[in-house]
Amino acid sequence: MKNKFLKKTFSLFAIAILFQVGAVILILFRSSAIKNTSEKSGRTASFKCEMRDPYNPFKGRYVRLTLSESTKDFSELDSQSLEVKEIGRGTPVVFCLLKKNSDGLCTISGLRANEPDASTLFVRARLIYANSRVSLEFPFSEYYMQENYARKVDSLGSSFYELNPQIEVYIDPHGNCIQKDLKIRGGMRIEDYIKSILQR
Repeated sequence: MKNKFLKKTFSLFAIAILFQVGAVILILFRSSAIKNTSEKSGRTASFKCEMRDPYNPFKGRYVRLTLSESTKDFSELDSQSLEVKEIGRGTPVVFCLLKKNSDGLCTISGLRANEPDASTLFVRARLIYANSRVSLEFPFSEYYMQENYARKVDSLGSSFYELNPQIEVYIDPHGNCIQKDLKIRGGMRIEDYIKSILQR
């Protein structure tokens, strides 16, 4: 009886481990596919953002990114975006049409309830609410760093925003995104900047 219990426990433990390993492999495979597709098609986007340093006991320390495009007034969007406003609560996922500005940063020019044509540059986002304004949550709002780096970002306070932080992402033809780099001053990686401060 005891042996059967141990065998059953071991089997369940082994299945759980295999499931976790499989999930990690799937995530890595998906991320690699998005990156490769993005690099071949040149589908990348950069967004202006603000940052703070939160902590999750399971995930560790990371930088929370608040994108300037996460809240938009409907008057800033094209007329077809009103469709999303009308069916907002039943549309948790929306597709954000992107427009690249002369400074290289992207802004949202429109929202769609259905996936646009692959020739259009867009990203998926989660719709939080929609009334006169729309609030969006993007899948690349958590940027993980070494703990001492993340703490240093937090210690810089509001002065860090003067460095013009931007998050660059890879995008596939279906609007799926993964992070590429968090940059400041128009091109320096955040890790390189923080490393230079810590070495002073």
